[in-house]
Amino acid sequence: MGKGLIMSSNNMVLEIGAEEIPARFIPASLKAIKESAEKLLKENRIPFNDMIVYGTPRRMVLIVTGLNELQGDITTEVSGPPKDIAFDRDGKPTKAAMGFARGQGIDVSSLKVKNTDKGEYVYVERHEKGKMTKDILPIVLENLLVSISFPKSMRWNATGVRFARPVRWILAIFGKEPLVIRFAGMESGNVTFGHRFMKPVPISIKDTNEYTEKLEKNFVIVDQIKRERIIEEQIQNISNEKKGRIIRDRELIEEITYLTEYPLAVCGRLDDDFLTLPKDVLITVMREHQRCFSLEDENGNILPYFIGVSNTVPKDLDVVRKGYERVLRARLNDARFFFDADIKKRLEAHAEKLKQVIFMGKLGTMWGKVQRIKDVSGSLCLLLGCGDIKPLTDRASELSKADLMTDMVGEFPELQGIMGREYALRQGEPYEVSNAIYEQYLPRFSGDFLPSAQTGRILAIADKIDNIAGCFGSNNVPTGSNDPYALRRQALGILNILITSRYFVSLKDIIKIALTAYQDRLSRDKHGVITDGVLEFFKERLGTLLVSEGYRYDCVRAVLSTGIDNPYDSFLRISSLDRFRQGTEFEPLIISFKRVINIIPAGYDGEVNKELFKEAEERGLYEVYTNTKDKVLGANAVHDYEKSFGYVAELKPFVDLFFDKVLVMDKDMTLRNNRFSLLNNLKGMFSTLADFSQIVVEGQTRN
Repeated sequence: MGKGLIMSSNNMVLEIGAEEIPARFIPASLKAIKESAEKLLKENRIPFNDMIVYGTPRRMVLIVTGLNELQGDITTEVSGPPKDIAFDRDGKPTKAAMGFARGQGIDVSSLKVKNTDKGEYVYVERHEKGKMTKDILPIVLENLLVSISFPKSMRWNATGVRFARPVRWILAIFGKEPLVIRFAGMESGNVTFGHRFMKPVPISIKDTNEYTEKLEKNFVIVDQIKRERIIEEQIQNISNEKKGRIIRDRELIEEITYLTEYPLAVCGRLDDDFLTLPKDVLITVMREHQRCFSLEDENGNILPYFIGVSNTVPKDLDVVRKGYERVLRARLNDARFFFDADIKKRLEAHAEKLKQVIFMGKLGTMWGKVQRIKDVSGSLCLLLGCGDIKPLTDRASELSKADLMTDMVGEFPELQGIMGREYALRQGEPYEVSNAIYEQYLPRFSGDFLPSAQTGRILAIADKIDNIAGCFGSNNVPTGSNDPYALRRQALGILNILITSRYFVSLKDIIKIALTAYQDRLSRDKHGVITDGVLEFFKERLGTLLVSEGYRYDCVRAVLSTGIDNPYDSFLRISSLDRFRQGTEFEPLIISFKRVINIIPAGYDGEVNKELFKEAEERGLYEVYTNTKDKVLGANAVHDYEKSFGYVAELKPFVDLFFDKVLVMDKDMTLRNNRFSLLNNLKGMFSTLADFSQIVVEGQTRN
């Protein structure tokens, strides 16, 4: 059946057969089906051994093994009146008790009493025996089917039921017994169907154990993992034969897996004259138009071959191959036409068309955006101390969006930046300028490459911060899962660039530069509010990024609570705190520091008066604090937080001695406040590193 699944008589198979379901819908829907099935079986007290979901373009399958034949028994409590109403002073049942017992169908002597938050109440225990699983499953499965949702769904008959595509059959079996369920005007049975083109015949399934085997004999490999493995092996074999290597595309592999029920890889050949087109154009045309894989040689040059994956085993493979070649020839001829038309004009001419393209509502045109990118990039060069590359960033900015107006990018939007680089190189622009046009979009997704050069990094930050500032300024802020302008991804991109490039730079300064570039399009009176909102947005994204990198959530929170204006500096503090935490002295130290923080009244602010020190321990703590403060601030200034945490750790014995020997809450308010001031100074020094009150130590809860 599937890896780890042991079939027996107590297994269940549910298959929903439909017209071709879009490949992109299937993975998430299978995950949701499994989660919903697990929840429903648990709610209905039906234990099982294992569960797996399968999906093809024409069917979604749930297999559950080792189901109990009976539901689990259940005992519930039904609460009645309070004890003092149910029984009189002599302990005899009142009319209230007798009425409650009669309503529950039991003798009054069976009533029990229990303590609750509201006092003592009488109650009844009701024991319910489990029903036969086969009798419960139809209800469970009907509820499961109703729960399935898709990004887009449709109605196709009078029932009004919605599904990705019209449902054409339902198979449901428990062991050897068909289950009767009703959904979308259909009734289930024990019949499925073979491959739509190769064996479109009804198949009777008499036992769950024969389900996958019978389907495979009828050209349906229901297990998507097996289909994917077959595809990988087939395309690798062809690649080896052609002495090339596959240009890997994880998304394409998954898409083809869910586009096929019985995959067969087919190798075709490109006309040699197409090889003069840019490599990325060839790859994109083959992927987008025919779902084909490209091959390259050991030097990364495209080979004149492609691999398609058919959903059938044809009588004559040449017919399929020639079909692929014919369609690709037409599409590549189109691409050549677009390319030749594009290079007849310089990028500057294409860029002129940006004046007619709206950027985002009241935020002007794409031409205006280009001017802002140029302004922001220039300011970033000065801010980062690399003014020498400003001529390069100026030129890259001027051409940054020109390729959006080309025919090629109009046909294939995913080539934005890629074609800009290609066309810039062809018209003689410096490599630094051309590559920055491409790198401005990096990273495009989680795990993607980051810009490799300074010019590309600056252009990428400028483009992204312009989008973020503009959206926040026009109140297009991400909410929940709604992020139409991908601002979260862009913020993470900026943070990744700042951290990996080791830029010590103020986010507030970057935001200010971006807002200033908008001039009168964003009210200057609101710049402060917008800046605060953007900073908070970056704080959330940086926290998400660092936790995903494996840093403890409380350490991340402790550092970010003190501010994130310099993301790389925050990263250094968190990584130093993480290493510091590994030491045995860390938890006792944090407990001591929390005593300092917790005893100070909220919002307290006062000056230390050394003349008011009465105890040697408070005088000693102040002297150590004064010396340590200078060392900590000195280490902080050069971002050496390993030393800073070490210096702070040296305070622990003096803090402990202070609390052992000095009464902070002295009756004399002058002495008490002076001691608060001393501890507040310590807290202020701690806060240059982290808010230690946010750290969770074993056996303590967070404050």
